[in-house]
Order: sequence, then C-alpha cells, then structure tokens
Amino acid sequence: MKKLTLLKIVIIATIFLFSACVMDWQADIAIIKNNTPNLILIAKQRNDYLTDSILYHERFSETWIDVNKAHIISLPNTRLNNQPDSAKIYLYVFNGDSLNAYQSSKRVKGILKSCLIKKIEIQENKVKEPLDTIYIK
Repeated sequence: MKKLTLLKIVIIATIFLFSACVMDWQADIAIIKNNTPNLILIAKQRNDYLTDSILYHERFSETWIDVNKAHIISLPNTRLNNQPDSAKIYLYVFNGDSLNAYQSSKRVKGILKSCLIKKIEIQENKVKEPLDTIYIK
C-alpha cells in the first residue's frame, strides 16, 4: 500500500514538473487602455527600429484594442527580473482605421508618420506590480 501511494506521488510530481517546464512563460509588462474613438493597434518591438515597410508588411508582434477596452501587454518566454538594464521593449500605438486605410490603398511611404499615435519605451527590469496602466487618448 505504501509503495502504491509513493508511486502515485512520484508520477504526479513528474507530471507537474514536466508541465511546468513545457509551459510558456508570460511576463506582463503594462495595461493599455484605449480611450480614443478608434480601434488601436499596439506593435511590440525589442528594438527601436520600425519602418514604413515593416509596418506595411506586418512583421511585428501586434495587439488590437477596441474602443473603451483595456488589454494586458505581455512578453512570451521572458522573466523580467533577470533582464539587464539595456533590455527594453518598445510599444508603438497606431490608429487602426488609418493603418487599415494605408494598407488597403497599397501605400507604404508615410504610414508611420500618419498613423503613429504614441511610442512607449519600457525598461523590462523596471516593470512593477501592480502593472502601470497607459491611457491612449
């Protein structure tokens, strides 16, 4: 009876440890609240380099936020407290309607200048709990 109980404990512990290793780590970095009258798009970049061409071809991690809604922005597979001071994430906030109009009209030049609402720089190891809420107006 003791061997059976011990075997169950070992199996459960093994399954728990395996599932914890396989899980993706998510690090929440901010809450974005859309207080604009339009849909907004949040583009996440690990570097401070975003061009019209990248934006046109959508080669970035993106989150769409509806009017009067809030969304938690996260980084996959990251532990923020282990990051060096140089580790930063850049959030680019775009007017979704303008961005869709530019992409539909097949125009590349000027997307960034015309559609960008705000650029936010976040130093990863300085993220606090509870998360800061960034209001987009």
